[in-house]
Amino acid sequence: MDNKTYEEDFKMIRSAIDGAKNPMNQLGGFFKSYAIINMITVVLYLIVSLYQGFVREIYIGRMICFVYLAYYIFRMYKEEKSNTNHYYQAMLYIYGSVVVVIPVILWIAGIIGSFTLNNEASQAGKMLEMLMNLQVFSAIILLSVSFLIVSFVRDNKIYAVCAIGNLVVYLIAFAIDQELSIGNIVIHYQDLYYYVMLIIGYMILAKCIRKE
Repeated sequence: MDNKTYEEDFKMIRSAIDGAKNPMNQLGGFFKSYAIINMITVVLYLIVSLYQGFVREIYIGRMICFVYLAYYIFRMYKEEKSNTNHYYQAMLYIYGSVVVVIPVILWIAGIIGSFTLNNEASQAGKMLEMLMNLQVFSAIILLSVSFLIVSFVRDNKIYAVCAIGNLVVYLIAFAIDQELSIGNIVIHYQDLYYYVMLIIGYMILAKCIRKE
């Protein structure tokens, strides 16, 4: 009788542990998918810059990647909406806002800007540039938040240091505001850091948050 009770208790404990791990595994899967999508985006950008062609095909490819990412986040929220952890749900809202909502706003702003008159073009361009900077900065902030999440889950302060370092390095690069020119490719240092960290950073986080 006692052995049966112990077995039932053990199963309950194991179920609780697995239930607690599942959201982090979901988040780890998102980190990996986000890193791969960013890698594809960078490759497509390089193709356009180097060969000055395939613009329409590249645009379609980027839209497919974006739709997949939006679907992934929506699926995560749908699967985890019954989760009683409100902090985790709020976290999904934040990721959805940065990864989906802000790019959509940029896309709409770009369409509106293409129909503006000549005397309004400069103002529309400045607004679009401001929105793009907001997208980049919010993505960097989100990466630092992700490092903090992993630091909490793994109880390792190194990730918290990485979170602070990530933000500091980006702000320094943004303050310097210098350009790197390689052939047809001209990119600001802060944008280069942004692309590199959104690939390498999330690959590292995906591996670490799911590490047993």
